Amino acid sequence: MSPLSSKNGFTLVEAVISSALLVLVIGGSYTLVNRSQALIYSARNHYVAINISRARLERARDFAYDQLSSLSESNIVVNDSGVPSSEGYFRRTTEVTPNYQPGLTKINVRTDIRNARTLLYSNDFENVASLFTEYLTP
Repeated sequence: MSPLSSKNGFTLVEAVISSALLVLVIGGSYTLVNRSQALIYSARNHYVAINISRARLERARDFAYDQLSSLSESNIVVNDSGVPSSEGYFRRTTEVTPNYQPGLTKINVRTDIRNARTLLYSNDFENVASLFTEYLTP
């Protein structure tokens, strides 16, 4: 064999094709990781929103039945712990419906989730409701 006919190394075409494949694999991996991170963040926000709503309902247990209406609030911006804060990523609304049915008061807590990119509230929210009744003791 002559030294000119032996093939050593890669040709330019092979190098370009392998580089293109590498870019596709890395790009696909980046997209997968980025989307996974967004889903994890969204799931976390929904979990926090549900807990904020449940904590508000739990707080209602500390009120006398005839005082439940004082829990009403509209569009209060709260932090992850449910404490009012202008920098929070959640907005809580508590609706109290006395006499929902005879002897029942309905409390509905809606917690809206702020979009991290636009900082606006959209249709992303959690809603929790419960019925309360006055316990009569002899």
